[in-house]
Amino acid sequence: MRADGSFARKPCSYVLDFVSVSSSASQQVMTPEQTNLIRRSFDEMWPIRRNLAAEFYERFFEACPDARRLFPSDMGKQHLKLMDTIAALVGTLDNRALFQSIISHTARQHARFGVTSSQLNAFGDALTSSLEQQFGSAFTPELKQAWIALYEAVKTDMLSAGKIQT
Repeated sequence: MRADGSFARKPCSYVLDFVSVSSSASQQVMTPEQTNLIRRSFDEMWPIRRNLAAEFYERFFEACPDARRLFPSDMGKQHLKLMDTIAALVGTLDNRALFQSIISHTARQHARFGVTSSQLNAFGDALTSSLEQQFGSAFTPELKQAWIALYEAVKTDMLSAGKIQT
């Protein structure tokens, strides 16, 4: 990791250095095709991650202005946290136990902040629309569905693990 908190190389490679991936030993979050689409698109988005994060939070706060109070005024580190969390999730798609561990930790943190299920819904919508904006015509219906499937898995696990307000 660099001094500014960003990765020096693609984040999937960091996670996979430390995780023994065994798709037969763990329940998968998505289909193998969706997993491949997510990983390829994530690697393509990594160089533009700062723009994507800024676009995402702009859309998220437009859709859910009450969530703004949960974040610092300087969003630079938050942008990095968002992309690092996505990197960790993408890197664990073939290891359901580790994926759920990351989500459980994240859910507990978000529950302490008072995050609601409606904010989680707005988050998913903002993420999808930001990805669509960044990828343009390369954001195919299959790729969109893969990202939606990933976020739905995240949201479901967060709701069950984090005592998120409904």
